[in-house]
Amino acid sequence: MHEPELELICFTDPYCSWCWATEPVLYRLRETYRDQIALRYVMGGLVRDMADFFDNGNGIRTTAQVAPHWREVSQRTGQPIDERLMEDISDPHFSTWPACIAAKAAQLQSDVVGDAYLRRIRRAALTERKLISDRLVYSALAEETRGLDVAAFHKALADGSAKRAFEEDLAECAQYGATGFPTILLRAGDQDQLANGYRPFEAYQQAIRELAGPMTDHAPRQIEPLLADFGPMTTRELAEVYGRSAQEQRAELEQLRAAARVRRLPVRSGELWAIGQSPSSSPSS
Repeated sequence: MHEPELELICFTDPYCSWCWATEPVLYRLRETYRDQIALRYVMGGLVRDMADFFDNGNGIRTTAQVAPHWREVSQRTGQPIDERLMEDISDPHFSTWPACIAAKAAQLQSDVVGDAYLRRIRRAALTERKLISDRLVYSALAEETRGLDVAAFHKALADGSAKRAFEEDLAECAQYGATGFPTILLRAGDQDQLANGYRPFEAYQQAIRELAGPMTDHAPRQIEPLLADFGPMTTRELAEVYGRSAQEQRAELEQLRAAARVRRLPVRSGELWAIGQSPSSSPSS
């Protein structure tokens, strides 16, 4: 099996809007470099207790103040976000930690399962207005995740192994000084480079060349294999993968939808696309 030439350690949080906005770039990196790179997600625990939280950079103390920030991130990046979730939350002690621990419970099964579950809960929070820190919600999303052993997932939550794995992630964040998200550590051999915050694909491409030297750039696969592997993807994500504008990408997707090869999943300020046409879909869905 081919050994990856570069590791990307992604310090993240399931609720983080800038992490969601970085998903398009991560998909492009994965399609461009394929098995030459390996991605590993580390949970950062963005908010332990909202009552003690203060984001100095954005002037955020409450969940209500998060909502306009989420809306701004969506407007700036084109990645759809439903900021109303943060308006819905009334608990002054809201925490992202339960969602982080749930993500670790899935990741303990395998990186593939962990990545799929993290993507599912992130999408649920940012586009479906779901409170993924609620046990009933993150448990239901586990049932939806392909390849996830639901019994093992609940066992990891019950026996404390998921919580211990999350604590190890917090220690790794402290080790590298990852206090804001996304933070991505690029590592090739004994060389590494830390990238803080939202960055375009070209910035990562340059860092990869500096660390790992020349690597093969692959052309992206067709849309349907991408959707089959990664599940529903946003217009912005697919546009990034193919280096197109959102308008150009949406036009192609609408052609595929007319041919019943993809289906459109409308969300606030955008849409996602999935394989196939559901029997109950109407032309306006």
